[in-house]
Amino acid sequence: MAERLLMEADSLMRADSAFWLAAVNRTHPAVCQYDSAIRKKLDNAMLMCPGLKKVYLTKYVYLMRSWKPDEILLLLRKMATNVPDSIAADMWSLKAVLEDRAGFRDTAKHDFRKADSIYELTLRHYAKEQRDTMQYSAIRVMKALNLSLLYDNFQLLQHELELYRRVYETPLNGWEVLYTIESKEQYYRFVFGN
Repeated sequence: MAERLLMEADSLMRADSAFWLAAVNRTHPAVCQYDSAIRKKLDNAMLMCPGLKKVYLTKYVYLMRSWKPDEILLLLRKMATNVPDSIAADMWSLKAVLEDRAGFRDTAKHDFRKADSIYELTLRHYAKEQRDTMQYSAIRVMKALNLSLLYDNFQLLQHELELYRRVYETPLNGWEVLYTIESKEQYYRFVFGN
């Protein structure tokens, strides 16, 4: 039954192509025309089967597209309890940022460190497999951003961005704004607009 609700919610999400084709706009978030039905189906699927990872990941993607930070935090907290092994490094880092903004500094530090350890494992895997060096470099930058947020010291991030630029002779595409970030508060203003 939970799988069926997940498929129905997914079908409703795909039915609103304008929602998926538009860029995520943090100042004026888009709302899917079937929003309430999608949420109800996903929430019911989570209640029926709290360990079904696909439901959480589907809702996570949906909330990110809708740009609902408060709801994303609640979902990530639920995921940390019910399906912690399905949380990727970038999700732990986002959870840490959201916890930090909500005033839960100790939880944020724990989550930043959890993200860091997952980034480290991913980097080891890429190094061992000698796979895609550009992806390896991007993960190094994401790890540096995570640590910069943890310690509120952006020198590490600036160093990684400069290293990336020197190696690839171009800035990291789409991440140009990171070259100007000097503090956690500045980063939060960029991400959340306040």
